[in-house]
Amino acid sequence: MTCPKDIYQAHINTVGQALWDRDFSTVLDHLHYPCFVETDDATLHIPTRESYLPSLKSLRDNLTRRGVTAYHRICREAVFTHDDPNRIEGIHEVYALSGATPVIEPCLTHMTLIYRDEKWLGAGLCSATSNKHWQLVKHPEPIKASPVPETALKETQT
Repeated sequence: MTCPKDIYQAHINTVGQALWDRDFSTVLDHLHYPCFVETDDATLHIPTRESYLPSLKSLRDNLTRRGVTAYHRICREAVFTHDDPNRIEGIHEVYALSGATPVIEPCLTHMTLIYRDEKWLGAGLCSATSNKHWQLVKHPEPIKASPVPETALKETQT
């Protein structure tokens, strides 16, 4: 497969089906780290596999909660970059349907694929949509500091 549009479509088919099947491990296997996800109103920097899992689960749960029965991504354009044959820039449209009716307004997404270790991997995507509709980005909960025992506070003051 050497056509960038075919490579891109194959990638989004594999990842989209894995997301639909809740096979998050396969989704995570198809990404290059670090990477990112951007919407019109949110950005998530993804340094590791584990850091993206809450967002994947949030997106999939949101699709179920909204009654989505089909999830499709269709490549509109994909090209090898002029200076790097191991990089593809593409645009795809995302559809979340109940039967033939869109549940969420379809949106365009720009994605970068890079070729590493004999595999095409997603390196980042920007979706022209609001995160509140799709819930593509779920920021990790802040780590709450454990309370310092009062005896430890007294020890540092003496």
